Amino acid sequence: MSTKQKMLNAYIDMVEERIGAGFEGSLLTFMFKNLNGSEAARKVQMEREVQRIYSVLLTRLVKRPSSMHMDGMPLFLGCVDWPVHKKVKKAIDGIMNNDGMHFGGICLLPPKTRTAMNLEDVVDGARKPIMRTGMLTNIHVKPIRDTPRKAAGYVLKSFDRLRIGSDEILILPRAHSEMGTL
Repeated sequence: MSTKQKMLNAYIDMVEERIGAGFEGSLLTFMFKNLNGSEAARKVQMEREVQRIYSVLLTRLVKRPSSMHMDGMPLFLGCVDWPVHKKVKKAIDGIMNNDGMHFGGICLLPPKTRTAMNLEDVVDGARKPIMRTGMLTNIHVKPIRDTPRKAAGYVLKSFDRLRIGSDEILILPRAHSEMGTL
């Protein structure tokens, strides 16, 4: 088994283990307006915006995140992605922007959060601060119901297809010392 396949399986196992431990999983798709720069520059802009949005959501989900143990915090795993099926391009707002590049991820909420709402409701309630930079056209949230393994594989398909490297997979939270820089 290749190193890439071992890493992919480890990420998928991590998602399955957290959901098995009672975490609530959701698929997120971040659609962006046309961003300036090269593909690499647009990837950086997308990643920074997703980090900012994670920080916005974190304060609504967890009380005092800087003093909380990392294992009990919401986990985000994601990367840039490109559309595969041509019919999807017409169905999703913003898919034609940035040559189809967008950001996909999985957010895993711990069993106990600050709110009883699911992530979809939290995102809807925080839409104004999420959208404030004007970079996004939409953020779509869909609960993971039955197939966490399939969902994790779907989110990481750009890595699986060697379109991105392992260093381009975004995992949040980072170490507490780095959280202030998000």
